[in-house]
Amino acid sequence: MSSFVHIFVFSYCFGLINLGFSEKYRALMLDFLKGFICVVLASAYVNTGLSFLVSTIGVVIGHKWPVTSRFAERDGEAVLLGILLATSTIIAVACGLFFLILKKTIKKHNISIVITGFMLVLVLLVLRKPDSLVFTGIFMLLISMVQFLSHPEEISKRLAGRWFLRKSVLLKIVLAVVIVVTAVLMFFNRYVYKGFGMQVDLIRNGPRELKYVTLTFDDGPDPIYTPQILDVLAEKDVKATFFLVGNHASKYPSIVERIHTEGHSIGNHTNSHRSLVPLSKAATYGEIMLAEEAIEAITGEKPTLFRPPRGVYSKYARELLKDKRYTIVLWDVSSQDWEETRHTDIVKNIMNRTQPGSIMLFHDSGNVISSSGGNRSNTVKALPVIIDGLIERGYSFITIDEMIILKGLFEAEEGLFEDY
Repeated sequence: MSSFVHIFVFSYCFGLINLGFSEKYRALMLDFLKGFICVVLASAYVNTGLSFLVSTIGVVIGHKWPVTSRFAERDGEAVLLGILLATSTIIAVACGLFFLILKKTIKKHNISIVITGFMLVLVLLVLRKPDSLVFTGIFMLLISMVQFLSHPEEISKRLAGRWFLRKSVLLKIVLAVVIVVTAVLMFFNRYVYKGFGMQVDLIRNGPRELKYVTLTFDDGPDPIYTPQILDVLAEKDVKATFFLVGNHASKYPSIVERIHTEGHSIGNHTNSHRSLVPLSKAATYGEIMLAEEAIEAITGEKPTLFRPPRGVYSKYARELLKDKRYTIVLWDVSSQDWEETRHTDIVKNIMNRTQPGSIMLFHDSGNVISSSGGNRSNTVKALPVIIDGLIERGYSFITIDEMIILKGLFEAEEGLFEDY
């Protein structure tokens, strides 16, 4: 996650800038440019939604709560507007007009900002914008509420004494949210998408003695990135394995047909990408079987490979999958592309960790929380570099089905030698 550390540090330092303009117009213009330029530079460095979020947090915190004692806490609506304009021009213009109309109507500056913040979050949710942009909107709303509480003259006497309108309470909530989100992201980064410990009856890798590796893609199909990935694989004449979400397969059957027709393996990745823990037995059964039915209806073949979302599964799921003759497939190398880092970081993650028999985890869809969306442009950009680099090292690419056969043959051969 070094890219995002760089973005945060730069954004925070950028937020500290204060030229001491006495004219309010110049001061607001500087604040606006800080937010706008900071997000534009962050997107030039890593053009993903998460880079927008990290940049937003950095520049706003630097602007409002600088570590230096020279500056008092400053209002941040101009910074937020600059950020919003760099993120989405249409939404920024709409929010600006809504704010001006609201301010003229109720004649309360900071209350108008808070209401506009609520509307922004609502619009992002209704328009199904990426999770990272929704989080950015929520952060903006929290900041606007903190700013509102910094101006007690706008708070009615009836509400002034309420505990939930105390600035210290809201700041604690903001801090708690940041800590929880950071902890969750660290958990996913360290344990989930890097994988748990070895389970002897699951396949996480193939034979270490042979230079065969497997590319796997989770959470698709996606109408934008899956076809691009298939184009790269076709150009490089490489077969891979796609673990499909049932709902997505039903929505984009032509892409599923293409995956199948071009000779790639297809696996079951549940029907809606719900974590199998702590689902009930009935819900677990539905997630697995509905996805199976969706895939089989399109390809004419029952999938025999299964990958649990985030690598987490229950005892019941494991028993059910065994009964339904599935092979549970995990991984031993993660590209960590879910973080939406630069394509060079994705290449580095794979090239530094791949070894004979590796099963590599990528994503052709999937957002920070939801199962669809997300920016996989850097995955597409990294893929040909990774394929060429591993071929230069003497590796060959096979599907999971072929890896399972190879692993079985190799273990059987070892068993024969042990008998002598």
